[in-house]
Amino acid sequence: MDTGSWDNHYTRSKSELLYPDENLVRLLNKSVRDPGRMTAVDLGCGSGRHLKLLSEIGISRIIGLDSSHGALLVSRKTGRSLLVQGNNMQLPLKDGSADIIIAWGSLHYNVKSDLAPMLAEICRILKKDGHIFATLRSSRDTYLKKGTHLGNDTWITNLQDISGSTASFYDESEIMNELSIFKEYSYGLIERTLVGDISSLISHWIIHARK
Repeated sequence: MDTGSWDNHYTRSKSELLYPDENLVRLLNKSVRDPGRMTAVDLGCGSGRHLKLLSEIGISRIIGLDSSHGALLVSRKTGRSLLVQGNNMQLPLKDGSADIIIAWGSLHYNVKSDLAPMLAEICRILKKDGHIFATLRSSRDTYLKKGTHLGNDTWITNLQDISGSTASFYDESEIMNELSIFKEYSYGLIERTLVGDISSLISHWIIHARK
């Protein structure tokens, strides 16, 4: 991932997302029990919108991790979490230390060969029966596929606010193969277009898995 591109991204006011994703809210409400005893980690915490959500549902210990220093500066405004600069390939956290991991909009900003080691790291830090809630960009997506195609449905995007970042796109068989390391998993597909522009499709796999 091009950290510089993301540092620049978080200097823009529109990067400061204020509200949590409604799909994540639903998943957490269905799955989280006894939050006061839980530790949650948001991988790619960005502007901190889901750190705020975790606090509001009563999670007792919250850690936000991002490779971008700029993102952490924005997340600091939430004032609710321990913030750590790092990457998903080598998480600076102990084995079995997290009950919940969120990776919302972060895992697909890498080449595909990075996904397996990232998921292995997530498994390492999850407690037994711990949850991961994540998204991956679907191969049906056309919105982010702008720029240079590297092959294997991986692109260096020239989308204005994150130009130069690598993004990978996954079909259903790839999702099932990658998630097979978990004890159980389920997934769905969320798609939309922009209001005023239905020519490009934004498409994400939404994933819930347990160790």
